[in-house]
Amino acid sequence: SDPSVFLLPLLQSGTNASTSAIPEDSADNVISAPNHTGEGFYDKTKAINSVRGGGCCSGSTDVFSLASTGSGATIVLEWKNKKVTNGSGIDFVVFENPFKINGNSTAVFMDPLIVEVSRDNVNYCGFLPDYTASNESVYSNDPTKWVNFAGITPVLYNEETNKLTVSELYTLAKAGGDGFDLDNLSSSNSFGIGCSVSIASDIKSNGFIYIRLTSATERTNSDTGFKFPKDSASADGSDIDGVFARYRSIR
Repeated sequence: SDPSVFLLPLLQSGTNASTSAIPEDSADNVISAPNHTGEGFYDKTKAINSVRGGGCCSGSTDVFSLASTGSGATIVLEWKNKKVTNGSGIDFVVFENPFKINGNSTAVFMDPLIVEVSRDNVNYCGFLPDYTASNESVYSNDPTKWVNFAGITPVLYNEETNKLTVSELYTLAKAGGDGFDLDNLSSSNSFGIGCSVSIASDIKSNGFIYIRLTSATERTNSDTGFKFPKDSASADGSDIDGVFARYRSIR
């Protein structure tokens, strides 16, 4: 989306990553970001310079905006020299840029995001995202209709204004964002992403290196045969604030 849509006035003191220590949990390398210009919302470094959420009811300006369709709708990140491993509970959290409309938890401004992980940046597996609206051709701003997508829960954590402990970062009620557990990784290849039972099992057992985030509007919903719908007020695709991994080890 265009992060300026519906935004309350924001102080942008958090846009300079050099002013604060980035948690080691954060993905710290951009492998691919086709719509990077280096300016404004199209500066790919904003996807790896920690997280600066706008809270429950406002968006953030410290994000990298994906396109809604095409090659620019996808970004690939990694943790340098590390892999993300499968531990107890949530293994990683994706922080996008949704916010409640007028404080309403069942009406959220969203750009849903499809999350996939890989060991080789070729074959990926995801979490079987499912849009469950009664009419799947029409966009719903009810986050409960977007199952196993990211980009549906407001981001509460902010590196400058709402610091959290390590355990709080993975308590979604405190940090916000959308958590994923590798135990729930699907072996489905419904999007033609190269997944299989053996590849999914390998990732669960040995961890992943790459995470691919794609605006849902770029993908075809198998239930309808059409791309997933979007909010008519959204100008672009999903906005990436950051990804934190709870469990990591050296490759």
